[in-house]
Amino acid sequence: MKKIIEKIKQLQLQQYSLCAILILAAILRFTGLVRRDLWYDEAFTGVAVKEEFSSMIAMIINDVHPPLYYIFLKGFSFFFDYNVFGIRLFSAIFGLASVWALYILAKELFDAKTARYAALIAAISPLAVQYSQEARMYAMLVFFILIASYFFIKGLKTNKYKYFFWGGIFTGLSMLTHYMGIIFSSLYYPVFIIWNLSDQKMLAIQGVKEKLTILFKKIIPTNQILFGYVTIFLVFLPWLKMFIHHISIKGNNLSWVKPANLGDFAVMIQMFLFGTPLGELSSGMPQPNELSGIAHISIRMVIAMLLGIGIVYLSRRYAKNKIAALLIFSLGFMFVIYSLSATMADQQYFVARYLLPGAFFIFIFIGLWLSQLKWQIVTGIFGIYIFLISLIVPLSNSKGYNEMISHLDKYRNSNFYILNSFDYVIAKYYLGDEKLTLYNYDWPGYNPDFWAAIGKDLKRTENFDNLKNDPKALIISNKPLTRDNQYFSTKDLVLVDQYKNILVYKFQR
Repeated sequence: MKKIIEKIKQLQLQQYSLCAILILAAILRFTGLVRRDLWYDEAFTGVAVKEEFSSMIAMIINDVHPPLYYIFLKGFSFFFDYNVFGIRLFSAIFGLASVWALYILAKELFDAKTARYAALIAAISPLAVQYSQEARMYAMLVFFILIASYFFIKGLKTNKYKYFFWGGIFTGLSMLTHYMGIIFSSLYYPVFIIWNLSDQKMLAIQGVKEKLTILFKKIIPTNQILFGYVTIFLVFLPWLKMFIHHISIKGNNLSWVKPANLGDFAVMIQMFLFGTPLGELSSGMPQPNELSGIAHISIRMVIAMLLGIGIVYLSRRYAKNKIAALLIFSLGFMFVIYSLSATMADQQYFVARYLLPGAFFIFIFIGLWLSQLKWQIVTGIFGIYIFLISLIVPLSNSKGYNEMISHLDKYRNSNFYILNSFDYVIAKYYLGDEKLTLYNYDWPGYNPDFWAAIGKDLKRTENFDNLKNDPKALIISNKPLTRDNQYFSTKDLVLVDQYKNILVYKFQR
């Protein structure tokens, strides 16, 4: 009877602790969804889902992405009139669901204590929170991969077709969400091999010939795992032709990604734990958030040291197949992407948001290590982690469009001029393109009508006098216009409205 009561208490503790973690995760993800404006990538999403379905798909194809996120988001955000809150809420829901998915995966792979600690790290991780509040597909990708991995581990344990089937379904969905899902799917087979080779019966065999025979049998894919891969293929098949087309482009839209080096593994884990700058400040090749008073190199040295010690320690404490699976899904995933980037000069992928699924497996690794410690020590470690998060140096993001759109009636008879192509996409989402004209401040002759989010209907002018002499012209800028160049003069330019850092100018006549 005492054992039954103890079991009930343990189950209650698990349920209460999971509920508390999910409530914390929800608070962090669902608050502040409209605190900052959409940045370029998010504005692309917003522009796409506002389009007719066929036009949206054409935009996605041009932007070299699979369609599932946009299709689901279009249906969801329709009920919010495609506003910023509704578009970001979609990601927040998947971000919260990912914390739950991480919990059940970590519990299946190890135990409830590991699952609680891993889920708590995911709940408060700045990077996980950040991409739960961005109108992009990464939170959805993470959820599908975690659920797929859960079913895959269940399949390895039970050898039942149904788990490989569901693992295949969710892996296929992840591939239709982002092409990183394809790379992740390649990891199932090495995990399958190591899982089989770690079998105790296999290790007990003494004869070399017999061992080689069993070894050969162990590395041959079973019908179950082949069934899982066939399921993946069938789910992805409708988009396969377009994927082949995208592969042929050879990473032309990834020129902003710098080549990776081995030291970037520690940098990436630093980003997993402390995040990157938000929004437009994470465009291009993002760096980790700055921690006030702490140098990046110090953080990376500690991460590298603890990671090495943790791998050795946990490998001795737990079954080799479970630790190997965890390392393949985390560091192995990172290494595969690093290797692709190192061998393909024109296709670099080693970027934090692309590697976000690997971050959640790192959280399991940390949770497993913490599960070996007394709860008092663990409490202190989480206290230190939260303190370090509080040291993140805040950076200013673009704010103002979310306020400006509530005052659009006063601009009913105005023509808006935008001064660069990136800002044009953002303005197109908020203001529509009917009254937008592009005048490129630094290079009026540049025509971005081939950009996926801009299109051939772009209205633009290369003549500064057209802008200056338009009596209805209002210029929108996210920074003060105080600098002249050969294409633009600030003479007679006056500020007429300001919404935080969104400035509205006109030429005085």
